[in-house]
Amino acid sequence: MQDIVYSTVGFVHLVAALASLLLGTMVLALQKGGRRHKRLGYAYVSCLLVMLGTSFGIYRQYQGFGIFHVAALLSAVTLGAGMVPVLRKKPARTWRTLHYSFMYLSVLELYVALVAEVLVRMPGWSFWEVVGASVAVVGVPGAVLFGRLRRRWQRSRRPQVAAEVYA
Repeated sequence: MQDIVYSTVGFVHLVAALASLLLGTMVLALQKGGRRHKRLGYAYVSCLLVMLGTSFGIYRQYQGFGIFHVAALLSAVTLGAGMVPVLRKKPARTWRTLHYSFMYLSVLELYVALVAEVLVRMPGWSFWEVVGASVAVVGVPGAVLFGRLRRRWQRSRRPQVAAEVYA
C-alpha cells in the first residue's frame, strides 16, 4: 500500500476517488430524476469535491503544481457546469440536457484520470503516451456513448438509462 498511497491526504484522495467512480457510474446507469438518483448524485458530488480538494495536497509527482492539478481544476469546472443548471432549473428549456451532459462528462473525466493515474506509475511511459492511451481507451468510447445518450436525452423529458442504449 505504501507504493500507492504516500500520505493521509493521498489515502483520503484514493478513497474519495474510488467512491466517486462507483457512485458516478451508478447514477449514470440507474433511472434518472427520482429520489435514489438525487441521493446518489449528491453523494457523488460530495465525494468528488473531497477528491478534488485533496488533489491539491498531493505534490509528490511534480514536486509542485502539475498537470493533474490542472485536470482537477477542469473537473471542478465540469462539475459546476453540471450542477448549476439543476440547482437553478435554468435555462428553462435546456437545463436537464446541460445537467446530464456535464455530469456524464464529469464521470468520464474520472475514468480517463483513473487510466492516466495507473499508466503514469508504469515505468517507460512518457506523458504523451499516457495521455494518448487514456483518451483512446476511455475518452473515445465514452464520447461515442455520450453522443448516443445525448440524442436520446434531447428527444425525451427523462433520459434513458445507459443500459438501455444497446437494448
